[in-house]
Amino acid sequence: MKKRENNLYSFYDRSGIQQHLAHMASKGWMLEKTGRSIWTYRRIEPKAVQFSVIYFAPASEFDCSPGEQQQAYEDLCAQTGWTLAASWSQMLIFFNEDPAPVPIETDAAVQVDAVHQAMKKNFLPSYALLMALTLYLFGKDLFAFWKDPADTLSNPAALTTPLLWLLTLLHCAIALSTYFLWRRKARRAAEETGRFTPIRGHRRLRLLHELLSTGCFLSLFFSLPSSLSLLLFGVLLALVALQGLLAGLRALLRRTGWSTEVNRPVTQVLSFLLAFAVISALTWGSPRLLENPPWARTYEYQGERYDADPIELPLTWADLTGEAFPHVARSQLKTRTYFLSRQICKETIGLPGERLNLQYTITDIRRPWLRDTVVQDLLENRNLTARIPGRITFTLYRSWLPEPEPDRWGADAAYRLYLGEEQDQPDSVFLLFYGDRIVELQLPAEPTERQQTAAGRVFRTIF
Repeated sequence: MKKRENNLYSFYDRSGIQQHLAHMASKGWMLEKTGRSIWTYRRIEPKAVQFSVIYFAPASEFDCSPGEQQQAYEDLCAQTGWTLAASWSQMLIFFNEDPAPVPIETDAAVQVDAVHQAMKKNFLPSYALLMALTLYLFGKDLFAFWKDPADTLSNPAALTTPLLWLLTLLHCAIALSTYFLWRRKARRAAEETGRFTPIRGHRRLRLLHELLSTGCFLSLFFSLPSSLSLLLFGVLLALVALQGLLAGLRALLRRTGWSTEVNRPVTQVLSFLLAFAVISALTWGSPRLLENPPWARTYEYQGERYDADPIELPLTWADLTGEAFPHVARSQLKTRTYFLSRQICKETIGLPGERLNLQYTITDIRRPWLRDTVVQDLLENRNLTARIPGRITFTLYRSWLPEPEPDRWGADAAYRLYLGEEQDQPDSVFLLFYGDRIVELQLPAEPTERQQTAAGRVFRTIF
């Protein structure tokens, strides 16, 4: 009979692990296998068992079998009644059924140094790298919020991912600071008293981190459109499957006798390819799933894909022109957060030798105190700057200017986009305000007064 549990102990929490394993043995569960997340136990008769966690720096999770040094160390421990239960990277976990066994290690300074050597070999670089990566991603998301607050506040993913980065960043920072504070204290105690200072783990904090991270992920999953949720679910399934495949391959390499020098680079290369594949699937698949859901029936006309059964949109070009168009492709993306809700609607019309595009974004402000921030964001200078390194920098000047007759749109206020540094090239893009609703409308042609009235009637009344 087997039992598995989620490991919430830090790698360096020697005292906590020893006490936990002794408690499990007293309930009839003996440790059999360890891992970063899941530990496996086998059923035994409940008994009092002593455990000793040893940090053996020469060991590696890529070893196909214990090296000569580790084997000699295990044999030496066996002579005093200590049997290896399981290992986790540089951590060796021994047990002894003697009620008063001879300690494996007695020199506190040696113990502190052994913990540090093991941490330095594997976990400290990993935590530092993860902390640097999440700090970069968190900063990137904050910059995106500062640059386009309306886009961020209306996007569940853009609001959730910074929280995930922050949780991970805090987890890494607390783990690293706790370890280094303990090491300084433990070294001083070992020199002054000759005693080993137990490390205080943060199991509750780690559990809280996992629960909050899971909550953020579920919130993100259920707030995304169905096509993106499907993609995210598929990526997660593929990630779990590939992680299992990677672990199985690593175990196979160990069992077949491949050396550490072969096992390590093969695993690292495969891990890189796995990460690359997941990131590529997200960046490449997301926009394509939004534009062309797999369940949509399409056909090709003039080299473009069009819908066999176009979806309904609040406003179409046929509504404004009174004409029927045989070749149409439409998409609609709805997002909703505590702050804003947004609909992004696109329509592409295929005509002989040309293609027309209608697009509009409807933003509803759900928290009135955000109105000034959102309005300022949408009306601020829309200049676009492109740079070709070492060659040229050019700017596309784009500005909003107020429309003289917003009543034509049935709006409280209306603006039009002008191109050029002199603001002398009007574009068919309009920004319309209806109370707490803001609509950015891009038309394929100059609108007539009747079309303005018809569009305004739709935008003012739809929900």
